[in-house]
Amino acid sequence: MTTASIREKLAVRGITSEPPYGCSWCGDEQHHHGSQWAPIVGLHQWMEPDQAMILERMRRRRAARLNAEPAKYHATTGWAADHTGESADPYCADCKTDGCSRWARIQDRLDEQRWGITRNPKQAADGWAGDEPW
Repeated sequence: MTTASIREKLAVRGITSEPPYGCSWCGDEQHHHGSQWAPIVGLHQWMEPDQAMILERMRRRRAARLNAEPAKYHATTGWAADHTGESADPYCADCKTDGCSRWARIQDRLDEQRWGITRNPKQAADGWAGDEPW
C-alpha cells in the first residue's frame, strides 16, 4: 500500500494526516486499531511502522502546520472608523463582523472583569429573592 493510498483512505474517514506511529498498513493508532481491513493485506493487526515512514509522516505534519492559516481566536476588537472624531462601534477584528457570537461572548466577559461585575451573584442571605424559608 502506498503512502498516497493510505492518505486517500484516511481522508474518506475525515482524517487529514495519519499519526506518525500509526499502523504501517492503514495509519490507525495502536490503542484503537484491533483487526482492520486493508486492500493489500486484508484483515490485519497493528503493524509498527519503520523509521523512514515515521519520519515522513512527521515531516508532512510539520509542513502542514507551517503552511496552515493562523487560527482565528475572535478576541481582537477593532473600531469602525466613522471619520468624525467620535468613538466608533466595536467589531470582531478577526472575522471583520459585528455579529460574531464568539467575539461578543469574550468581549462581554472582558467588560464584566473591567467593570467589576460579578458573573454569578450569590443568593441573598434570607433565601431566594427574599422568599421566606419553608
